[in-house]
Amino acid sequence: MPFEYILNDLLVRNDQAVGALFLDESGEAVDVACADLTPYQLRIVGAYLGIYLRQLQKLTEATGLGEPELLHIAKDDLHIYAVPIKDGYCLSLIQRSPSLVASARRSLEHAGRLMHDELFRD
Repeated sequence: MPFEYILNDLLVRNDQAVGALFLDESGEAVDVACADLTPYQLRIVGAYLGIYLRQLQKLTEATGLGEPELLHIAKDDLHIYAVPIKDGYCLSLIQRSPSLVASARRSLEHAGRLMHDELFRD
């Protein structure tokens, strides 16, 4: 299952979705799927998201809180979700508000499992 299919499926399954990102450990976009945002805009969001995720990782390691499972950033008109996959990779969904948060989280976690299986086949 190619990354492009997983990202586009994530967009289709979530009302108000404007983009999906597959990021490497530095926040660099490996692949993107766009609805209302441009690829450039998504790559900028991904770069900042990478910074937040690295800081969150440092915080959880320093405090012994364990591994982050989901990051949800709620802005005035956007929701940004990210789930770690493995080895620093992460999958992200961006939605306009109002959105169905629980549904978006479930579908993102499912897509994250698909992406993990695609990347780390035995």
